[in-house]
Amino acid sequence: MFVTRRWLVLGCALLAAALVWWVVDVSRLPAAERGNAGGYGQFILAAIGLPISVVAAWKAFVPARAEPGLDELSDVFARAMTEQWTSAAAERRLSQPAPLPVRWRRARELTGPASAATVGALFEPLPGFPRVTTGRLAKGSRRDLLRVYSGLASGRLLIVGGPGTGKSSAAVLLLLDALRHREQTTDPADRARIPVPVFFTLHDWDPDRQSVVSWLSAKLTEIPLFRGKSGEQRAAALLAAGRVAVFLDGLDEIGESLRPPVLQALSDATFRVVLLSRTTELAKAAQRHGLVGAVALELEQLTPSDVAEYLLRPITEPAPAAWQKVTASLTDSPDGPLAAALTTPLGVSLVRDTYLQGDPVDELLDEQRFPTADITSHLLDRAVTVAYTPRPGRPRPRYPVATAQRTCVFLARTLDDHGTRDLAWWHVADWVPRVTRMLINSMCAALLHGLVIGFFGLLLGLATLGFLLGMAFGAAFGLLEGFIGAATPTAWGRRFNAAAILDPTTLFFMALAGGIGGLAAGFLFGPAQGGLVGAAGALATYGAFALMSDTEGTTPAGPVAVRWGDLSFKLGTFAAIGALFGVVYGVVSSAPMFAMVPVGIVVMMAIGLQITEAWTMSTAAIYLRVRHGVPLRLNTFLEDARHRNLLRTVGPIYQFRHALLQDRLAR
Repeated sequence: MFVTRRWLVLGCALLAAALVWWVVDVSRLPAAERGNAGGYGQFILAAIGLPISVVAAWKAFVPARAEPGLDELSDVFARAMTEQWTSAAAERRLSQPAPLPVRWRRARELTGPASAATVGALFEPLPGFPRVTTGRLAKGSRRDLLRVYSGLASGRLLIVGGPGTGKSSAAVLLLLDALRHREQTTDPADRARIPVPVFFTLHDWDPDRQSVVSWLSAKLTEIPLFRGKSGEQRAAALLAAGRVAVFLDGLDEIGESLRPPVLQALSDATFRVVLLSRTTELAKAAQRHGLVGAVALELEQLTPSDVAEYLLRPITEPAPAAWQKVTASLTDSPDGPLAAALTTPLGVSLVRDTYLQGDPVDELLDEQRFPTADITSHLLDRAVTVAYTPRPGRPRPRYPVATAQRTCVFLARTLDDHGTRDLAWWHVADWVPRVTRMLINSMCAALLHGLVIGFFGLLLGLATLGFLLGMAFGAAFGLLEGFIGAATPTAWGRRFNAAAILDPTTLFFMALAGGIGGLAAGFLFGPAQGGLVGAAGALATYGAFALMSDTEGTTPAGPVAVRWGDLSFKLGTFAAIGALFGVVYGVVSSAPMFAMVPVGIVVMMAIGLQITEAWTMSTAAIYLRVRHGVPLRLNTFLEDARHRNLLRTVGPIYQFRHALLQDRLAR
């Protein structure tokens, strides 16, 4: 739902103002004309009251559609997560070439005794796996990681390591392994006992203000399956039934004072938890409160032979001399600067991504130019430059290197200032000072509505008046919309929802359409026409929203899909309102319907466009272009950076490919 209390109050106030204006003006008409104007008003009020009464009776006496059972809901949820994270793994290049090996050892110093995790019956082993014993926790590989996750009695698993050690990658691979095991379990009863893993970051949770179940239920509503009227309740039901396993990243990224309360709250959770953190930050937080019953598995460094084999996989044999020198140095000098810099998946992936087969990769062997620490810094610095340098056999970059570098630095610094790793594109509007945002939005909206209404005014011989009225309305509406700022994008509905007429979203838009239409038409054509337009607009809005509801799809939504979904929902809704308005007004006023319907569609779509999150981001990008030199089409840049492996996505959220890259750019 994208209507706030301020919007609802505004819409009702506009409708009230339109009705008062109409009543006062009707009372001042000659008696002969007053009856016609009053009769039109009674007709429209009756037309509005009848469908509202029908819908209210429908809601009271017709049984609601049965909610899907937990088994069905879990299966649909699992398919959605498989699709999302298979795509994410490919985007992060975890699948091709084959992933780097995952090895771990138990970090005894970060948790309590192993018996606290292996003894007890909080969670039974998942079907197909035995109970994990203390002896199985000493060390292991990726395959053993799934066994620990599936057989741990406490259901509490910590994956820890230093910067760049591949914690997120290991967690994504574990999540996919868990989903694959669930899918391959043929017995429905056994499959129902295997929870569906979901992956979130911790940056927006304050455990002192919100319980873990409430926060996770709200986070799950970001997934299309859990949108709609009862989405959060369905999510909470899955959590309460243990049908969801929660993977949480970013403990080390939240405020230091929040980490112990987070660990304490997760200790009491009734679902399986996999928590990712850097080792040092977790150790410090655990001094105040640890994750009770957890086992901490610390990822081990890669061996030189692991790195050499991985780097040569995509290289055509025989490998160029430069690559042979590098791989030989890794195995022959395991204590050298290059081998020390490439002990983490981050360093290895940066070499793979920033040096092509014919590049002079052996320059990294120059120990005077590249001591250990400088190799990693050099690779991070090359990431943006190489991504936007023209290369044979690759699409020509859309942006110059300088523009890309400047934009990435700006994005990194802004995210740093906001204390987050997540770039929600619809929050870009909040990066602009409020007064500036209001002024820019007002000017853009004034121009949009001035052109639209001025064009139709031209057809009536009132071009100047229509343009000025459109400018005035657009400026006022733009100021208000700019003041309210960004909201969560909405998506197109997929099923009939008669009860939509009774929720605040529909009431708001009924009031808004009726109030704006009544005031504008009353000013231009008099009270009778004003009453007709206002009531017809409200009735048309009712008809449109009775056919709409929040999305209940299952396909995971990426940033582009969310943006287009928001646009299609709002433009489609307002186009329907405009069309119905034209039909209703044509019927009750005998105006030519072929003229009124397109007028209603275009004018209402202009209003719908202005409340889309794509509009708020685009107007904000004007300021960011002037002030910081970033591309005007910022969404296009973000998608381009994702394709060039500088950014990755988690659902509709962008992130830098690694926290260290964001930190390096921010500095």
